Amino acid sequence: MQHQTGPPLPLRLAYSTQHDCALVHIAVARGFLRDEGLNVEAHACGYGKEALQAVLEGKADLATVAQAPVTFAALQGQRLSLLASIFTSNNNHAIIADRNSGVVRPGDLKGRRVGFTPGTTTQMFLSSFLIAHGMSIDDVVPVPLPPELMQGALLSGGVDAVSTWSPNEMIIARSLAGRGVVFEDPYIYTETFVIAGKTTYVADHQETARRLLRALVHAEEFASAHTREAQAIVATASKLPLEVLAESWGESARKVTLDHALLIALEDETRWAGKLHLVREAGMPNYLEYIDPRPLLSVKPEAVEQQVLKSDLRP
Repeated sequence: MQHQTGPPLPLRLAYSTQHDCALVHIAVARGFLRDEGLNVEAHACGYGKEALQAVLEGKADLATVAQAPVTFAALQGQRLSLLASIFTSNNNHAIIADRNSGVVRPGDLKGRRVGFTPGTTTQMFLSSFLIAHGMSIDDVVPVPLPPELMQGALLSGGVDAVSTWSPNEMIIARSLAGRGVVFEDPYIYTETFVIAGKTTYVADHQETARRLLRALVHAEEFASAHTREAQAIVATASKLPLEVLAESWGESARKVTLDHALLIALEDETRWAGKLHLVREAGMPNYLEYIDPRPLLSVKPEAVEQQVLKSDLRP
């Protein structure tokens, strides 16, 4: 590996402790960020929405975050630039219910108290799942909960079910000792985790962005070549049992890309937010304006699809 020379560049990076952020965890543990000449000030966050909030408040430069918080920020007028996707999965969410509450089929959720984390992918998945089964969010009693309180709320009977992400859903289901009912559907929702920052920062720090993406590409290559070691790193960073993480590892893709699927995901989230009146204004932003492909074009050009390029960047 060719290391950067010269003084390191500072980077305040807010990233999720969840396994969605596997490439960052690997890059940190293996020293790829340092090797690329970055002096990283790490801000570990419980989930992506918190990481993006750190950027919006000026406490961090770049964040790892799923598409739902990005959509809400865009609809609230925040100018963001997305550098790359680093994780995608169409089976990273589930609804967990306690059989003792009387929930054994999707239709039993009607009228029940269901926990979710507002402004995150857990809210989008819950809504999508209900619609797929002939219901809407108005048919349940939504209970806002941070992720770390979901297991306790379900065990204590404070809620009848929770909408959460993998592998937390496995841990919660196991804690119910045979009473857990898991509702999954890989066809209704795809989660995409991205690297995002304020547009002004990204425009002025292109070399920092290139170095970060290069480190993440090294992490991607390492995860592909050394799967078990990569899993061990991510399990330690996310405080997950290794066997639980390994079980769900193959359900996700950890690649540094910019593709048309990201644009579709952002537009789908926008239509959903507007339909449910979750934001005051829900006009469709031009999400091409929220993608800055220049750093990834320099680092891994084959990972950038033509559909995400503005006309002045197309060959």
